[in-house]
Amino acid sequence: MIRTTRQRLTIEEVFQKEARPLTPPEVFEGAKRILPRIGLRTVYRQLKDMAAEGLIVGVDYPGQPLRYEWVSDAHHAHFICRKCDRVFDLQVAVPDVKIKPPKGFKLTGQETVFYGTCPECK
Repeated sequence: MIRTTRQRLTIEEVFQKEARPLTPPEVFEGAKRILPRIGLRTVYRQLKDMAAEGLIVGVDYPGQPLRYEWVSDAHHAHFICRKCDRVFDLQVAVPDVKIKPPKGFKLTGQETVFYGTCPECK
């Protein structure tokens, strides 16, 4: 049974407030603003547990640090700012594309990434 702790609820609040993929240090900084005594190890442990439970998923791009985002049923792409390296969610309309993977392959997902400059770095 998963315990709902103040730390867990605080981390969930950070994800809901930011609404974008976050690195563990970004989650830690956001959580500290809400719960100043939270520890970095606690954040990492909670992220690991939340990922194992399927609440969050890793977002991992080459040359970028691992980030986590809240699991959503809505298909979305990501936008990476070339100046600050932050990653943002983009809601996109996906056409109905039929993909036939090579024999023996199992398709489990897809990823679309856009690059540019965010409003803060513009």
